[in-house]
Amino acid sequence: MPQQNLGDYLSTLTKKELTEIRQYWQFGGISQLNKSELIEALVERIKAQLKDWLKYQLPRNIDFLERVIEKQKQKKRVKVTFKEVLPQALNNFYYRGILDLIDDEEETTVRIPTDLAAQIEEITNDSEFKEQLQKNKEIMTFVSGLLVYYGALSASEIYDFYEKYYDNSGKDVNYLYLRKLVDEIYLSTDRIERYGYYYLDPGVISPEEIIDEIEMRQNVDYYLPRKKDILYAGSNEEEKLNFVQRKFKKMLIKDFSIPEVEAEDMLWTMKLDIKNDFSSMSMLQDFAIDYEFENEKQTQKFVKQLNELHNNTRMWILKGHTPEELFEEERKHLQPLPKNERDGSVGEQTVVKGEKVGRNDPCPCGSGKKYKKCCLGKDS
Repeated sequence: MPQQNLGDYLSTLTKKELTEIRQYWQFGGISQLNKSELIEALVERIKAQLKDWLKYQLPRNIDFLERVIEKQKQKKRVKVTFKEVLPQALNNFYYRGILDLIDDEEETTVRIPTDLAAQIEEITNDSEFKEQLQKNKEIMTFVSGLLVYYGALSASEIYDFYEKYYDNSGKDVNYLYLRKLVDEIYLSTDRIERYGYYYLDPGVISPEEIIDEIEMRQNVDYYLPRKKDILYAGSNEEEKLNFVQRKFKKMLIKDFSIPEVEAEDMLWTMKLDIKNDFSSMSMLQDFAIDYEFENEKQTQKFVKQLNELHNNTRMWILKGHTPEELFEEERKHLQPLPKNERDGSVGEQTVVKGEKVGRNDPCPCGSGKKYKKCCLGKDS
């Protein structure tokens, strides 16, 4: 059987499948066409949009398309594995009509319509296009790193951070370009999730709660890491370990005979739990399911270091700060009460807040929780 062009391939699809392609591209004005007219319109519009769409791709995805194009010159269909391409990227290509995909229990095979393959080859051989792909890759790493630190950001917030860290005086990357790029990263990788108009780190468990907590802290500025630390986080899906985190890992290895690789995975999970605002008590209970404490001393040591870990891990609800950092900042705004000269009933270390704490304000103890869920009522 000869290789098909785009029109031939689309003619094998149902009207429903063609409609899905139209909706995926967000093509307007052609929803009322019959099947043959719709195919003709899709062929014209896909070819017209192809170059612009490809410039928002990542090098890995373009490499995959180029390999398929080269292999299908000798074969009717090309067998692929998920080591070569992520399932998200494969589905993205399929739902845009770029890729004829057959996925069954035995194997996954693909082919690209011949006219599209020729067009893709011409576009991807351009040196400026290759340079753009490398820029896309760094932007993806940067955005992924931001989400490791902050959990949830809108497109405008991501763009503000980009302008803060990169020389964009020439507007080489404008807001619209960045938003389209991040949308394509979301569609073709596992590095970004979506919730409403927010982009999320994949580790966010309860997006609505995390976003509510972030929006509540209008008076708290975002923590600003160094650019190289953001890129490190984007490449490794976590920040560099600080002293307290390294100390906790050593304790797991030494006191509980946990292999280093397993200890690293456990620490990563615990950091993720903290970022999701899980309590130290719930983490202690989870740990105790699999590991037994030898004595009270070991238990107390573990609890102490777990609390230190919690207080020194950057939290999404705190805009990338640690509870310890915000507590230290809060202390700057605390004022000592004057000493009572007559009976000494008011000590020198007693402090009061400059303003009354509202029920929904961040608790001044630095826990990162709302006041009503933390220390409200404990003072009495």
